[in-house]
Amino acid sequence: MAKQQGNTKTFKELCADYVLNILDQDERMRFEEMLDEATEEERELYQQMRTKGNKLLFSDRDDPSPEELREELLAEVEDSDEQVPDRSSEHAEVESDEEVIEGADDSEETRVSLTLVLSIVLGFICLSLVFYAFSLRSEISAQSDVIAEQEKQIIDLENEMQELQEMLAVINSRQLHVVRLLGMEANPFGYGNVIWDSQNNRAVVWLAELPDPGGEGQYQFWAIFDNKAVDIKSFSVDDNGNALFMTDDLDMLDNGDDFSFAVTLESDGGSSQPDGEMHLMGSFKGQ
Repeated sequence: MAKQQGNTKTFKELCADYVLNILDQDERMRFEEMLDEATEEERELYQQMRTKGNKLLFSDRDDPSPEELREELLAEVEDSDEQVPDRSSEHAEVESDEEVIEGADDSEETRVSLTLVLSIVLGFICLSLVFYAFSLRSEISAQSDVIAEQEKQIIDLENEMQELQEMLAVINSRQLHVVRLLGMEANPFGYGNVIWDSQNNRAVVWLAELPDPGGEGQYQFWAIFDNKAVDIKSFSVDDNGNALFMTDDLDMLDNGDDFSFAVTLESDGGSSQPDGEMHLMGSFKGQ
């Protein structure tokens, strides 16, 4: 008899911890195995604890500890057991119609309680989903900005790659000429190279040691032949004073004629004639 009482006590304690969700994985599996083999009385105890445990979990209190909930649940179950009248002495041979009606009322009350608990749980889940949706929308908005910036970077990289491929095509040309640019009086330390593809009238231009043009200044690259200057391209320099660009607007040049390339610093970009300081110049001697 003592052993049976110990097992009953263990089942009751595990049952309380199970409905309050404070068991570890091994204890949960142990209790579920016990529940599969439980007696009718133990199953009724489980249903009773489940109903009372749900009421405790969703009660309006300030975060009670698991131990407090456990003790309160066990106390309520014990009080409920003490208040249940002993029906064994009343109508032991045949259950009365009144007892049947009371049992039906208890069952109906249990269903109502379960419905209420399920409604509260579903409401809590819906509210959680709403907050999660708002959080997810904010995160998506932030990620959209990141994606837009990354797409812009990808486009810039693709443009740079295409320009590099075009530069490589110039270098692979069969008719390639290199015009060396040297610094002039305004910038004696500057220098550069123009790699000219005379077959397709295009060139890769690399310039170095050019000073910061200032807020209103603009560098311009010129082709000079027959005593006239043709504006080829306006360009900017990086923080080190370097520039690398490609131009395919050299149809006016002929590898049989003499001409020069020059770089000037103009006060207003897009000048039709070189009016500013001459920084670099280099000449090509035709055949």
